[in-house]
Amino acid sequence: MQSDSIGIREVPVVSHSAAPPALAPKSPPLPRRRRLGAFLTSLTCLALVAGCGGGEENATSFDDILTISPVAGGEGMFGRFYMPAITDEWRAAAAAIRDSAARYRRQSGTITSPALVSTPVVSNPLFSSRVDYAHALGLTGAGQIIAIVDDGFRRSHEAFAGKSNTTTGNPGIADHGTMVASVAAGNSSSMVGVAPGANLIFSSWNGVDLVAAANEARVRGAVAQNNSWGFLDRYGAPVLANPAGYSLIFGDQSDWLTALQNYAKMGVVIFALSNDETATVSDLMPALPMFVTELENGWLAVGNSLPLFDDNGVHGVGGRISAPCLEAAKWCLMADGFWWAASGASNTSYASSYGSSFAAPQVAGALALLAEAFPGLTPHQLRARLLATADNTFEGFVSAGQIDLLEGDGVFWHDYSTEFGHGFLDIRAALLPIGTVSVTMADGSKLAPKDLGFQTGGAMGDAVSRALEGVEIAAKDSFGGGFGFAADSFASEAAPLPLAETRAARAMNRDLAAARTAPANPLARSFEAFDGATMEMTTPDGSASASVLLGGDDSYGLALSQRVVEGALNLDLGVKLARDDGRLMGFTDTSGGGASMAALTVSLSHDLGTGGFFALTGEMGVADLATPTAMSRVSTARFDSVSLDIGSRNVLTGDDRLSVGVSMPLAVSSGQAVMEVPVSLGRGLSEVRSLSLDLAPSERQVDLSVSYQMPMGAASEFLLELIHAENYGNRAGVTDQAAVVGMKWRF
Repeated sequence: MQSDSIGIREVPVVSHSAAPPALAPKSPPLPRRRRLGAFLTSLTCLALVAGCGGGEENATSFDDILTISPVAGGEGMFGRFYMPAITDEWRAAAAAIRDSAARYRRQSGTITSPALVSTPVVSNPLFSSRVDYAHALGLTGAGQIIAIVDDGFRRSHEAFAGKSNTTTGNPGIADHGTMVASVAAGNSSSMVGVAPGANLIFSSWNGVDLVAAANEARVRGAVAQNNSWGFLDRYGAPVLANPAGYSLIFGDQSDWLTALQNYAKMGVVIFALSNDETATVSDLMPALPMFVTELENGWLAVGNSLPLFDDNGVHGVGGRISAPCLEAAKWCLMADGFWWAASGASNTSYASSYGSSFAAPQVAGALALLAEAFPGLTPHQLRARLLATADNTFEGFVSAGQIDLLEGDGVFWHDYSTEFGHGFLDIRAALLPIGTVSVTMADGSKLAPKDLGFQTGGAMGDAVSRALEGVEIAAKDSFGGGFGFAADSFASEAAPLPLAETRAARAMNRDLAAARTAPANPLARSFEAFDGATMEMTTPDGSASASVLLGGDDSYGLALSQRVVEGALNLDLGVKLARDDGRLMGFTDTSGGGASMAALTVSLSHDLGTGGFFALTGEMGVADLATPTAMSRVSTARFDSVSLDIGSRNVLTGDDRLSVGVSMPLAVSSGQAVMEVPVSLGRGLSEVRSLSLDLAPSERQVDLSVSYQMPMGAASEFLLELIHAENYGNRAGVTDQAAVVGMKWRF
């Protein structure tokens, strides 16, 4: 059968175990426990799956599910788990998982029961809690441990196969505990839990077993201990969060309270809210930090609500199917507690159920996912991330106040509601940077990543970005979450304009007739590599020339040349002084930049004005480069350029000019810069390192050109140029070509 609508009937909360004997004054026995979940015995699945048994995946390995790697080859906080934003790639990967994998689709259904919701509500906890986004990144909770305290487990169930699990006490076999554990960390071809790679501790809730359960969770370093149960008194009434309730449970149970306190110093205890949506006072255990305040940083309460959501977030509530957060509001959040998961009937059995019992282990699994993604954070810090990113932007959320979720001097306020606590679990948001992201520099100063960005001039080409390839700079958000930024993303290159544009502009800005007839002297074009207009002046005999660069406030220069040897072979010497705004030479960032340049030029040329000619020109200089914020120091750079033009006049017609040229435009030949930044060591560790950067490009730009010019009359000139550039912009492997055809008239 295939259906897109699932009807849910209301099932009362079931209490567990027999009633205890009458309370005695000195040594009262523990009251009985109740499970906080209801099995839907009328259903066989909670998803749109044909026959509820078809379409299952053949492989049980989680690696067979589609994953993406935002930073190839990385690991831990600086690698494949880091996403700086909700990218289209990430959205697509998450959608592919939930739409194509049968065990993900099985979690989708429409709740139609009038006893639970007033109008039909789509339910999919893997989607609404954004578990799919974590799985798309490859997160499984690997290496983490989740402790489950419940009434019983089928520990041999296929959903728990391949894990390193332990057991405390003597729990029997029961549906409830089996399902709770599988929601947190189950993994099979039929279902997937929130943290399928995590290991488990199965613990009984009976009597003194609670002490052993807390101690085992502490000793094994469990990131979370999940408790989807609560206390009933001898009359079957819930034990409430009031002095009488506290005295009833802990009046003579100091050993368990001590064990809880010891575990909560390092891990997170999770208690499900009651399934009584009419409750006006919280049950005792979700609100226990009211009475033992030191527990708060290691405590969470979780309720069951059906969110109205899409891929952007939660926009409303279809129904709250549990008690409100009430006294536990400051450490409470919500999740969708409708699940298809492992049951205790056999090693391959599954069932549908709902309740806060199955909302709580989602939070436990979420902590395991975050612990894998942020190995440098404590469970308490991970808990704060979940609360700080809980989605409370939906209609119906009414703030009862704010709480500062940051320890120490930092401040991060988050609203909470007495009904919904901090809002709905949002694992995707918890994986993203929260608050302010900063990079701690070698001197201890903290900078925003955007303040480290800089641009390199075209004379450096791709030298800096190539030197930074494979290096990741460590940054942290307000909650201590470590994130990695590819270091080469901080360095942008001044992209050169297309050859066609630059050559066309140069041709149209020149006196073509004068250029065609003038003696060969490339020193007169000293600022061709710079942006801006140039004024060129040459003596009538061509023995001296001057060029003035008018590039704007931050780009200007003066070049002078003088012929020192004249004859069949001419020798010209020159000097050039310039200030560049950074597009050609040096660095620029938000604080400014650029370079001051000085160079010597030399040219050997032969041109009798009637036939063949050639000109060989070279330039060598030094540049004082600005030091951007990202750099600790920058050396003086050396640069050079060289060009050769060979040609002839009167080739095809009188007074025409044909030339062939080869050149290496201006580029840095040597120079060093140093970045002292925190660099990833993997697995959440980083250290400040000095990165030495060679400023000389590995490949120089080489231009090949052919130029033909002829007069078309007394007042017009025709020009044809063909240019091919290898390693264009001094970037290895980049090529560009251009053809310029022009006519120019004088009036």
